[in-house]
Amino acid sequence: MHNRDGSLLWQIRPGTRQWAMFQTSPLFSYAFRPFFLLAGILAVLGMTQWLLVINGYPWPTNANLSTLWHAHEMALGFGGAVVAGFVLTAGANWTGRPPVRGPLLAALVFSWLCGRVALLFSGVLPALLIMLLDLLFPVLFGLIATREIYGARNRRNYGVLAIAWMLSLFTLVFHAAATGVLAEEAATDLQRIVSRLFVYLLAVLITILGGRVIPGFTGTWLRMRGVTKLPGSRAGLESAIVPLTIAAGISQSVMPLNILTAVLCIGAGAAHLLRLSGWRGLAATAEPLLLVLHVAYAWLGVGFLLLGAVALGMALPETAALHALTVGGIGGVILGMITRVALGHTGRPLHAARLIQIAYLLLNISALFRSFGPLDASSIALAYTGSGLLWIAAFGLFVWHYAPILVQPRADQPGGLGKRA
Repeated sequence: MHNRDGSLLWQIRPGTRQWAMFQTSPLFSYAFRPFFLLAGILAVLGMTQWLLVINGYPWPTNANLSTLWHAHEMALGFGGAVVAGFVLTAGANWTGRPPVRGPLLAALVFSWLCGRVALLFSGVLPALLIMLLDLLFPVLFGLIATREIYGARNRRNYGVLAIAWMLSLFTLVFHAAATGVLAEEAATDLQRIVSRLFVYLLAVLITILGGRVIPGFTGTWLRMRGVTKLPGSRAGLESAIVPLTIAAGISQSVMPLNILTAVLCIGAGAAHLLRLSGWRGLAATAEPLLLVLHVAYAWLGVGFLLLGAVALGMALPETAALHALTVGGIGGVILGMITRVALGHTGRPLHAARLIQIAYLLLNISALFRSFGPLDASSIALAYTGSGLLWIAAFGLFVWHYAPILVQPRADQPGGLGKRA
């Protein structure tokens, strides 16, 4: 709806009470605040809904609650929220530009919510409408990221920008397959491939950014304690590991049981573990905020190794191997990063609270259940449910402990937002 002058009736204008609310609210002062909180909530509610579905209690208005729905919501919904929160927060440091905040950030959050509601009610909404609503978030995120990164000519992070736009491309293809253009079997196959590509897109992003922040955080912590032997890297490995991870992800998505997939996945897994060995993780075991990141990155390597072994004939369900990478690797890195970043950017000491240390432990046990529980065919259902409940508990503890942190002003500036709210 429009006014006579053509402006939107619902537009929030400077000077209005709503505009002032978004401008001054701590929640919309930095992208990590709303998106880390929403990611945690979706991790709990989305997994709860999925456990109900696999145990015979489907969502009544959604005829499409399948493994594809589960994969899409965990990748674009959960993972996409964390990516947006991290990239738009770190982007201010990368580019020297003001952070994305206020009404623009609120609009991005609203676009994310539109997609989640559309997927939740996909049994009653037209496929085209679902696609359009779900595309709002990745497209708007891509536009904002382009403005921040490309606008500042921040060449080092052009790869991150490309990954941001791949979220839109994969979302478009995922939903286009369900609009009736393809036969049902072909559409399902294409959606399955795209769901895998979503996972490996997150793995590539972790490979890029994790390769910076994990050794960086560890080195800072070791220097503060007078340690002179710091994390190191191997130039040849660093130049090869991203292309190798991309190649392994594409091959595993398209032909999961092929010999080429086995070679590429085993190579990628070995490369990640070799890379991790130079990051001095064992020297930082006293700080859970660091240890969890090293353990999660190890899961990334183990996940690729298991996928390669499955392609060679290992008696383990392929989805179980995949979940070593998704639950232990991607989920672990996400939980480790959002807990640390939230503390640092809200002026709090960089030390994990006892509840969060328990959350780290629960998530790793969840990964063990989901990855190796299916080795015994008689306990598959127990492994799925047990792993899901542990995941819910881990992120439930995160939401419980971090919700007040994320919605309140910085601890070191209780009277205002400060420069790094």
